[in-house]
Amino acid sequence: MPAMNLADHTAHYRRDAEYFDYFAPRSGADLDAACRIQQAVLAAMPAVSSGAVLDLGSGDGWLHAALASRTRTAERNDTAAVVVSCDLGINNLRKIRQRQPAALLVAADAGRLPFRDGSFEVVVASEVLEHLNAPGDVVRALANILAPKGRIVVTTPYRETIRYSLCIHCNEPTPVNAHLHSFDESALGTFFMDAGLARIRHETFQNKAMVFLRLSYFLRFLPWRLWRVIDRLCNFVYPKPHSIVMTGDRIETHAP
Repeated sequence: MPAMNLADHTAHYRRDAEYFDYFAPRSGADLDAACRIQQAVLAAMPAVSSGAVLDLGSGDGWLHAALASRTRTAERNDTAAVVVSCDLGINNLRKIRQRQPAALLVAADAGRLPFRDGSFEVVVASEVLEHLNAPGDVVRALANILAPKGRIVVTTPYRETIRYSLCIHCNEPTPVNAHLHSFDESALGTFFMDAGLARIRHETFQNKAMVFLRLSYFLRFLPWRLWRVIDRLCNFVYPKPHSIVMTGDRIETHAP
């Protein structure tokens, strides 16, 4: 089935935030998968000692909480970093405010971001692009708001087979989880290159066999680096990763 678009994505995701609880406790393999995606994002981010970080599609605000925790434990020099949590879901942002009173919150559409060019040292869009009608346009917009030498970090499902169900309201097929697109390194890399980004890198992770056999769940206590060694070995033997993380840097430009 060809890719589908949302008729009104703004209304869709605002309503999504009313019905889907991003703050509900997770368990089992679902919790482990979410934690590994978050660890992949943190591992791909540069140390931020000044400036701001944009968390686009912030969900439950995990990135703000993770960087705040990192600052308290002094694991990295992130003491001056400011995290801006940006989401279409007003309810999500209200709940972030309740849990993290110091968080900076912005309600905005990914296609119409209210930020000046060069505003952020790092932009994170984790599990976002697959939900958007025009992901390439959004990547270009994100590249524009990057400061020179800034970095974009993106995660999406890897070569996902989009599944559909029949909508009870319109009797038309609708993609499960509102995933409109499937990505790999080639598709994402094209977006990054079109946006003028450099030093584009990617990693695939979360071997599907590990997930299916619940090995990943039983290995959930392992730190990220050790878990990645096992995950890479599994993907070497059975090359079926579930997720991809891609980064791209904005090159510093000089006036003529």
